[in-house]
Amino acid sequence: MKKLLLSLALSAIALSTSSRNDETVYICNGPKAEVYHSKSNCRGLNKCSGDVKKVTLSKAIEMGRRACKICY
Repeated sequence: MKKLLLSLALSAIALSTSSRNDETVYICNGPKAEVYHSKSNCRGLNKCSGDVKKVTLSKAIEMGRRACKICY
């Protein structure tokens, strides 16, 4: 019974993580940009010197971006 509950719990965690990686985030394409944002109108994007681009969370992390301290 304990193994079944543990298995179900791990499955639930894996599903929630994979769906989060498909989440849409916003990044600035400027040369000094380092973060991703949860909203396209985050004030952290106000000084973006490039274009604001919509990508998946997994792609932003793959690009070496970290979460914005304002919108996350």
